[in-house]
Amino acid sequence: MKRIILRVVIIYLAFNLVLAALFISAGGLQMLASPELPEYQLPSSLSSDVSYLRELVLKNEADITPEQKEKFNRIIDSAENIATVDDLTLVASKALAVFDNAHTTVLAPKMYRLPVRFHWTSDALVIVKSRPEHSHLIGHRVLYLGDKSPEEMLSRMPGLVGGGTPNWRRYRSEYFYSAPSALKILGAAVDGQRVQISTIGPDGNKQVIMLKADAELMPGDPFWDFLDAFPDNTSFDTEGWTSLLHKDQRLPLYLQETEKLHLLRKIPEHKAIYVRMNASFSDKFDEIDDLERRALEAISQSQAKNIVVDFRHNRGGDYTKVLPLVKALSGVVENDGQIYLIVGPNTFSAGIIASSQFKRYTPDQLVVVGSEIGDKLRFKAEGFYPTLPHSKIQLYLTKGWTDLIDGCGWLDNCWPPNKVLLKKIGSLEIDIPVENTWESYRTGTDRVLGAVLNDIEHKHSK
Repeated sequence: MKRIILRVVIIYLAFNLVLAALFISAGGLQMLASPELPEYQLPSSLSSDVSYLRELVLKNEADITPEQKEKFNRIIDSAENIATVDDLTLVASKALAVFDNAHTTVLAPKMYRLPVRFHWTSDALVIVKSRPEHSHLIGHRVLYLGDKSPEEMLSRMPGLVGGGTPNWRRYRSEYFYSAPSALKILGAAVDGQRVQISTIGPDGNKQVIMLKADAELMPGDPFWDFLDAFPDNTSFDTEGWTSLLHKDQRLPLYLQETEKLHLLRKIPEHKAIYVRMNASFSDKFDEIDDLERRALEAISQSQAKNIVVDFRHNRGGDYTKVLPLVKALSGVVENDGQIYLIVGPNTFSAGIIASSQFKRYTPDQLVVVGSEIGDKLRFKAEGFYPTLPHSKIQLYLTKGWTDLIDGCGWLDNCWPPNKVLLKKIGSLEIDIPVENTWESYRTGTDRVLGAVLNDIEHKHSK
């Protein structure tokens, strides 16, 4: 009996040693590693934050090249005499941009911002929200910020936003264009905290107005700033502001009930259902498991042949929570049906991963609609969220890779779960390129979903 027990113990220990070896060989230790927090230099000050920023990033940001380290240090060295938190936000943005990774960023910036908010459509930078005293500008297209057009300043955005796609940097410009100090770096004429803005309204009337930044520092979030374009949105300290779009007007599906991350609708006239996910996690209204159940019920009850998945604002989260939904929807689409996947610049992080796996499961029935996604298919994420002690500016530093192009090898530096759960897809091309325009956004018309429904009608008529 003792021999049997001893043999069982030996087998058990050997089995666990094998598991441990596999875990370590797959890079599992990076999942257990804690961030290295440097000692903070007192007294607390902006200068102390700069020193802390340098040590924090160099100790924790993974896979920094010698060239990147040199550029990073050069930017930090030039920031010894910064005077405001706004200055520090810019320094941190420029310093993190050298790592050419969209996730490595200032997560909670604080800047002096103009009393208007912007949103890019395919053909215009539009003022979508303002303080009440500037509501006459809402709906206008911006022609010039200072002496520069929004389009010509985009070429300088890589200096503030590292990595991502051109579509991502264009989207991120919406934030930086609202900050006079950032506009100055981007080449625009700025008078202290004042910027002359030239606009044109839908009626063709032009206006030139000098706007002054708010006296208080205003927040933002690179992964959520798109909320400014949603109807009656009050994110980022904009309570009491006036919006272009309103919840009580006729709105397209992607702008309906935007207080909810997820939306499910039947489109019976096109034998389709519509599933919107604005993040890869649950919210207080809906668990992802419940969304999956209701979507499958809707498909069964309506005998839908086509599934429209709207990920254009899926800013990410936890892809492991969404993969079961992706697999379930892919498994029920009929042979003569399609999955229409809507993507765009705010399809990001876990949203990109979930999008990619639709191609894995339904490569022959997937139609990708919209515009270029926000990041490359090989990107670094899985980091942590340190805060600079004095200014309270929060960063996002990263350590684990995702590779959806060539896939993750067992011994490479990918985040370990990705090696088991994900499959490479090579590319994610747009099959039906379409975006909303200045006019369609203003009038509550969704050209993107319209293109999907037109394609369904065209295929049905054959």
